Amino acid sequence: MASEEQANSEVPQTLEGWYVLHEVYRLNWPAWRALSAERRAALGREASDWSASPLEPQRGDSAVYSVISQKGDLMWIHYRPTPDDINAVELSLRQLGIYEFLEPAYSYFSVIEVSLYEVMAIAMKRLADRGLKPGTSEHEAAKAEEMEKQKAHLSERLYRKIPTQRYVCFYPMNKRRGEQVNWYALPLAERRAMMRSHGTIGHKYHEIVTQVIAGSTGLDDWEWGVSLHSDDAVTFKKLIYEMRFDPASSLYAEFGPFYLGIRTAAASFEALLQGHLPTPP
Repeated sequence: MASEEQANSEVPQTLEGWYVLHEVYRLNWPAWRALSAERRAALGREASDWSASPLEPQRGDSAVYSVISQKGDLMWIHYRPTPDDINAVELSLRQLGIYEFLEPAYSYFSVIEVSLYEVMAIAMKRLADRGLKPGTSEHEAAKAEEMEKQKAHLSERLYRKIPTQRYVCFYPMNKRRGEQVNWYALPLAERRAMMRSHGTIGHKYHEIVTQVIAGSTGLDDWEWGVSLHSDDAVTFKKLIYEMRFDPASSLYAEFGPFYLGIRTAAASFEALLQGHLPTPP
């Protein structure tokens, strides 16, 4: 029989924005080098033009990265309004001549989300700063008003452009639900308190790391896809290492594979295929 705590566990609500697709490919270098220089140049220009195709702000964003390590060579990140739009950009890439030389290595589908844990935490802090006492009618009315204000301010995070920092670190993750510990059996107040502490660590790095959290329960194999963007790659190590000492991670987090990429300007994509280091956008 479920414990009282389990029975009282509440499902946190989220706000959703862009759908996100990470696509990682290996380039078949021997087959690619076997082409004539003219053919490689033509295919590189076609891929560059495709990557540089402008989108209206309301239609999303795309970026290409050179992957560090043998996990892949190229990674595209796409933000789009709907799953149909995500599938359309997948199909569009497959029409390019270069696709004949690309071997799928990994992909991940998710949707950018902001948890109302965070919205509530911000709202409650603002109420405390105003000296309002919980439980009073004034506090409850002000809380509802503040929650709506915070939701309105979140659109720039839910419907953002892909951050322009040079490096990206992407990984999927779960919350544990095994025999010893189960995140989903914890009461909402306890989960909220741990995520507030977890967020405090992340906030220490907010000026040098842009974090994009995308939910994927029911969409892909893990529960979240996390993208960290920074101009200093070692910051990823420091941030994630520090977070792993926090109970929200040390007790309850499981991490999937990590992918590190260097952002590449669309105009320099052809040079990247010739073995030159990526040029920032």
